[in-house]
Amino acid sequence: MGAAGTGLAAAGGAATAWAGHDPTLPTPDRPPPSSTLFSYEETRLAFRNHGMHLEFLDRDITPIASHFQLIHFDVPSLDERGYSVSLTGRVRNPLTLTLDNLKRRPRVKQPSIMECAGNGRSFTHPRSIYVPWFQEAIGVFEYTGTPLKPILEEAGLLDDATEIVFTGHDDGIDLGVHHHFERALPIDEAMLDGVILAWEANGQPLPPAHGFPLRLVVPTWYGMASVKWLKAITVIDHPFQGVQQKLVYRMTFSAADAGRPIQKKSVRAAMKPPGYPDLISRYRFVDAGAVELRGMAWSGYGPIRKVEVSTDDRRTWRRAVLEEPVSPHAWTPWRFTWQATPGAYILSCRATDETGNVQPLRPIWNIQGMAQNGVERWGVRVI
Repeated sequence: MGAAGTGLAAAGGAATAWAGHDPTLPTPDRPPPSSTLFSYEETRLAFRNHGMHLEFLDRDITPIASHFQLIHFDVPSLDERGYSVSLTGRVRNPLTLTLDNLKRRPRVKQPSIMECAGNGRSFTHPRSIYVPWFQEAIGVFEYTGTPLKPILEEAGLLDDATEIVFTGHDDGIDLGVHHHFERALPIDEAMLDGVILAWEANGQPLPPAHGFPLRLVVPTWYGMASVKWLKAITVIDHPFQGVQQKLVYRMTFSAADAGRPIQKKSVRAAMKPPGYPDLISRYRFVDAGAVELRGMAWSGYGPIRKVEVSTDDRRTWRRAVLEEPVSPHAWTPWRFTWQATPGAYILSCRATDETGNVQPLRPIWNIQGMAQNGVERWGVRVI
């Protein structure tokens, strides 16, 4: 999922108390004075919210323990016995959805790409303070669930319905406001194919950190839209004004800028780190000769049209071979054979989707560090 609201203080927002600090004292300056300096609090968050193991970028489905995770507050302690989700608001027939009820409905198995809206935040400077993601806030689970659209049709949306609010059981304080994590979708987005209520990942019950016993999956949007630990679904007749919608997950450029909402995933390609790594720096080493480079590409705006690879730090590009994705909601595999000769190189990959969106060489800076899809760079020494 993406960046929390603490980064908003960079834009002059309300100060918040940080763990380990006297709440009567001012918070640290934001952005930090150095792009390489991570705070004590960010380090704790990085341990709590781990990224994907990128060596699995040649797999269609990410192993359970290697998928990225982001937890905004605490993991709720929930039991599937007696669990239910209410569907109320601007509907003709309010519903109470139990797990048994949901599992009796038409079932789908749907591999879906999940990406944090803050993926790549640490490559920008100055940057916002939150989980210091590089390029590892990604992953694909094969979710088992049931489509949301028929459930909404059964409830009967009233003519004035405009948005649907999804509320999680997780709660805490962000920007000084105590609230449950909540996000809203426009009606037309909530009714799209691929939007499901899921109770399994990779054939087993959702892990607690990934939303057990039930979560929303919105495959084209960044992860914050796929609300975990569902508590309630509420249909409303006005724009949702919750903290995580109005103040966070927005592209903002100054203290006076209210920003625009972050929604669909920007086009992106990722490379499986080639060869073998240095333990600390993760710098890569490969043997001379034919080296097969592999990776994945995705976009919230449609299928991937092409992936290009550069072995000279983005000066020249050559086309990679695309393979078929296992699902229209998953990522697209690509491969490229590099004839590697001894020396030092910087490898990159970039994607273009069917609507013409091209991954930029550098990310667009914004205060909250959102949607940072600049072309990645891998330092490699050919032996």
